[in-house]
Amino acid sequence: MGLFSSLITRGAIAAILGTTLGLAIVAGASAQSPAEAPSAQQLRNATYPTTYRASKSITLVDGKFDSVAEHVNMTYVDATYGTVNGTPVAVVHTATNTGGSGVFSEIYIVDASLKPFGPGLLGDRVRNVKVQIVDNKTQVDMITQGPGEPFCCGTTPTRQTWELQNGALIRTSQVFAQIQPPGPVRPAATGHGVDASATGLNPAVTVALLSLTAALVLAARSMSPTWKPLTASRGTLRDAGER
Repeated sequence: MGLFSSLITRGAIAAILGTTLGLAIVAGASAQSPAEAPSAQQLRNATYPTTYRASKSITLVDGKFDSVAEHVNMTYVDATYGTVNGTPVAVVHTATNTGGSGVFSEIYIVDASLKPFGPGLLGDRVRNVKVQIVDNKTQVDMITQGPGEPFCCGTTPTRQTWELQNGALIRTSQVFAQIQPPGPVRPAATGHGVDASATGLNPAVTVALLSLTAALVLAARSMSPTWKPLTASRGTLRDAGER
């Protein structure tokens, strides 16, 4: 009986240890970090799809590609890191020139496998590009051409939103900032009176205020014992002249 009890005890201990070890292995596996986004060095030497070449792709070398024969020059600008649908990714910003005055900014979403999704065309000769990943969406703030502005001289703050949809990078919105036109320039007060346009008051209100001020001054003078009406002063002068 004692031997049987001892065997049961040892079996229970072995089962407990086996279960504990199995749980530890599972916990360790779940605690491992997911695949990381590609490094900047990898992105600067990756291959990206493009519409500017017949081959439909460009492979960067240390962040650059230049084909004089094809008139295509592409440069890696920077990368922004974040998570899209639980996957660590990098949003790569590139700039491409095709021989003319245009410089076309584009973005790609790249995961750990170095597979790029894109390109997403931001625009021609855009400036102050800032990329961030918010709620699985890529938001791009920049200065670009507003309605009626030439490509050379964009001044309009703009926000574009991009999303991955069925493996394609799609722009889902573009919002131009509402810039208020400058107000009219008002002439400053000269110090020799009150200018209604300088104060911003209604002219009728200004006249009423001036009239009230004059009435208050006259009332104050009439109540002063040292003040004499102008008619009395003239009478005194006339009397003095007759004498």
